[in-house]
Parts: sequence; structure tokens; C-alpha cells
Amino acid sequence: MKIFGLDSPLMRFLDKMTNLIFLNLLTLLLCIPVVTGGAAFTALHYCTLKLARDQEGALFKQYFHSFKENFRQATVIWMITLAMVALIVADLFLMPQNPTKISSFVLGGIIVTVIWLFFIGSMVFPILAKFVNTVPGTLKAALVYSFRHFFSTLLITVVNLLPFALFFIGNIGLMLFPIIIVFCFSAPAYLAAKIYDKPFQEAEDAILAKTAAADDDKKDDDSSNDEPGQQPS
Repeated sequence: MKIFGLDSPLMRFLDKMTNLIFLNLLTLLLCIPVVTGGAAFTALHYCTLKLARDQEGALFKQYFHSFKENFRQATVIWMITLAMVALIVADLFLMPQNPTKISSFVLGGIIVTVIWLFFIGSMVFPILAKFVNTVPGTLKAALVYSFRHFFSTLLITVVNLLPFALFFIGNIGLMLFPIIIVFCFSAPAYLAAKIYDKPFQEAEDAILAKTAAADDDKKDDDSSNDEPGQQPS
């Protein structure tokens, strides 16, 4: 196999890197209006899961298909997330100005809330990108996933935060800034997809099996209710 052949490992790697750069810059651009951030992250996870499964196709078309398809639900979830972040920031700002005996308990509650917000936030947009559900159902699924797959969710959360954590480690963030700016969202999303791919595939298989069983039951019921000489409607 030639090293520069279209199907060589090197060319496949470079193709994935190019796609990740494209996805990252597109997501950064669509996050600028703020309100579209949720739909942008959902579309990003829709595409990175396809990349992780080697199912990439017309990436631009796939991205905007997911962006449009999930815009309403993603925006509602995004607004809820931003509202919670705003409340947490406001509490942290007001606490030093109004110290009380219960401040430590309030701070503990805020810390727990922040942790679970990161956990749920790490999974809610991948789940929305892949599964059809209501907004409450998607939030519940993200919470259940974070409990059921605690360590993988923890790893995904760390991966998501790592590009930004680099700015707090000496001058590493500044030194790697050009790389961070082109991979800060897409590379963590791709690595996350590699982690949640197997549980998602198991969930997809279970849903398909359940749907197939329900269709078989419906056909049996239709057949039993048909009168002789008549066709099912």
C-alpha cells in the first residue's frame, strides 16, 4: 500500500484532521451569536460520531441537517444551561458580600451542582444528536447515562475541559493557542464519541429490537382482526 494512497492510514488520518478542523471552525462561528450554541454543539456531535464510526460523508450537509433538525430542542436545553450557569455565577459573586453560617453548605451545594452540570452537559448534546426524545426525556437520559456510565462520563468531561485547562498551566495554553483554536471543540467531541460509541450502539440496537418486536405484534393483531376475504387497511 502506497503511503500517499487515498486509502492509506496516513491519508485517512489527514482527512480526519481536516474534517475536525472544519467542524471546529464551523462550530466556533455558529457559537458567536450565543443563542445558536446548543444547536452547533449538537451538530458537532452528530458529525464526530459519524467520524468515529468511519461513516463520514458530505460533512457540511450532515452538520446543517442536524443543526436544523435539532435546533428547537437544542436551543431550549442550551438556554436552561446558560440560566443555571448565570445563577451559579451570581451566587458565587454574592456570597462573599453576604457571609452567613450556612455559606459553606451553600458553596458545597454549588460545587455539586457544577459537577453534575458538567457531567450532564457533556452527554446531553451527544444524546440529542443521536436519539429522538423530548427535552425532559433528553435531560433525563443524560442524567441516567452519567450515573450508569460514571467513569466514562468523567473521562469525557475531563477531555472536554482539557483544552481550556491548558491556559491555567504556565504558558502552555499560549504556546499551543493556534492548535487549541482549531481543535478545542472538535477534538474532544471526537474522543468523546470514541468513548460513548459502544453504549450508544447498544442503545440503538435495543431500540431497533423493541421497534421490530412492536411491529411484529401489530402485524399479528391486524391479522387476527381481519375478516375472511378482506385485506388489512
